[in-house]
Amino acid sequence: MRDSARLQEVDPIVLAEVRLQPHHQPTGVTRHNLGAPGGTGAEFPRPVSLQVVQYPGDEPRVYLFYCDESGEEMTDTDHDSVEEAFGQACAEFGVLHHEWAWRPRNA
Repeated sequence: MRDSARLQEVDPIVLAEVRLQPHHQPTGVTRHNLGAPGGTGAEFPRPVSLQVVQYPGDEPRVYLFYCDESGEEMTDTDHDSVEEAFGQACAEFGVLHHEWAWRPRNA
């Protein structure tokens, strides 16, 4: 999770996103729990979509957002590159590179 108050003050730029389909089933390679890290909270529900985002001034770091039906972030993971975030999505849900929709930078 992002822990920088500075990043929470600016909106992230969505670089790419994918809406999870029935064939994108959780692999169990990673678990995202509600509550504090390492806590015994329940697992987050399966996300509806994933987004790779970047915060201005935080380049080249990117974040993989796990989003609900309304597009709101439920949780995230941070990565050193877009390719690393894509790899995380592939490991967790089997999302393939060609399934991502790139967003124009000015969207």
